[in-house]
Amino acid sequence: MAVDLKIKSNSKEVSKKFKKFQSVLPRIIDKGIKQAGFQLIDIIRTKTKKGVDFDNVNFASYSQGYINKLNKENRSTNVDLFYSGRMLGSLTSKKTGKHKVSLGFSNAEMRQRALFNQVMMGDKNRVFFRFNNDTEKIISKQFNRFVEKELRKFKIWV
Repeated sequence: MAVDLKIKSNSKEVSKKFKKFQSVLPRIIDKGIKQAGFQLIDIIRTKTKKGVDFDNVNFASYSQGYINKLNKENRSTNVDLFYSGRMLGSLTSKKTGKHKVSLGFSNAEMRQRALFNQVMMGDKNRVFFRFNNDTEKIISKQFNRFVEKELRKFKIWV
């Protein structure tokens, strides 16, 4: 008694999809990393506008001289590091390596202003250009969701 066995395989199709997946995965990760950079910029701007640092602690108050200047100009005296909007407006994110993005200021004058606000104030530091573990978890969760959503588009199993 002889048995004749024929096996059909779709291994060529599966292999082709895996190769495509391999070539697209780095782009998906880079896109997710860029989105994470923009999300961090948004978080920094939102917290700064609220007048709180990366740990949600209120910024140190403005000096009395600066408050007087703001009052003369009919501007808000809320400590939100907002005068013209140029400093936070020049905050940008750019790809700086494989799966890496860096945040910075696109304008040298605004970098100096940010440095002054963050470090040069003596005991009145206003640390806005940083993030804590909670922010990292939020961004990480969003990044993972994005990558999973993109990967679901690749119906690898035929």
